[in-house]
Amino acid sequence: MLDMLRHDDALECEAGVVRLFGAGDIATQGMLGGWAGPEEGHNWNDGQEAALMLAISQPSRRLQLHLLGEPYVTRARPVQDLTVYGNGYRFGAQRMTARVDTAVTITLEPEWWFTRGHRVVMRLAFNLPMSVRPKDISDGPDGRELGFCFRSLCLRELAD
Repeated sequence: MLDMLRHDDALECEAGVVRLFGAGDIATQGMLGGWAGPEEGHNWNDGQEAALMLAISQPSRRLQLHLLGEPYVTRARPVQDLTVYGNGYRFGAQRMTARVDTAVTITLEPEWWFTRGHRVVMRLAFNLPMSVRPKDISDGPDGRELGFCFRSLCLRELAD
């Protein structure tokens, strides 16, 4: 799959530039599966796993990935777990118990990126095993399987 990427199959990112999920910026760029349609200012996952392909210029140093969003947590579903994988590596996990703005920060080593032609890519997988349809827990008519409301991402270079 990685060898057959078209230019529009990955979300182009630059260190220090904040990318906004939702209809105004990211929309569906780089979204390989497991996503609900873009809304104003955010994208929800739809299912227990969502995959996102990032592309950057050659990483010469470590990067930090900063994700901001909000877990789908309710009285009927009081916990949401998020585990992040990238190119075969398990980057970390976070347990969320409050429906508040939440930051997820992950350090990415240069050797974890794949080089494909003139592109350097990372396939991120967000595993959200507690995702649930709001209609199944009497929290509205929404039939999507929600776990996390993704609002923004940013890659930042780390000093050596």
